[in-house]
Amino acid sequence: MIKELKSVIGIMRANNKLILDLKQTLLNYDINQSEFAVLEYLFHKGRKNIDEIRKHILLTSGSVTYVIDKLEQKNYVIRTICSTDKRIFWVDITQKGKNLISEIFPLHKLNTKNIFKNLKEEEILLLNKLLQKI
Repeated sequence: MIKELKSVIGIMRANNKLILDLKQTLLNYDINQSEFAVLEYLFHKGRKNIDEIRKHILLTSGSVTYVIDKLEQKNYVIRTICSTDKRIFWVDITQKGKNLISEIFPLHKLNTKNIFKNLKEEEILLLNKLLQKI
């Protein structure tokens, strides 16, 4: 087997593990992974427009709009039209959304830390550098 293929398989397995752990964490909450990704991004970065959210969480614009619609129905975000450009919608996280992420994020962080527990800090830093090169 070529070494690149082994690397791809390793990356995919690690990704699957991260996704499964996040799904497990979210089982007790009324949100899915995409909704969590949007809320987490807004929680840490503040108000963003839909295109910025799409670029960050790597979803199509239609998918992001759908996710934001669901989050808005649950009162986790509010969407407002830009006053200078009616084509742009701003999305803000509500206090209810902040409360939810404040509860979930520490669990997610702990689970992620647990996944990497067998790696030394230097190995994690090297892994980050290597993944950024791909």
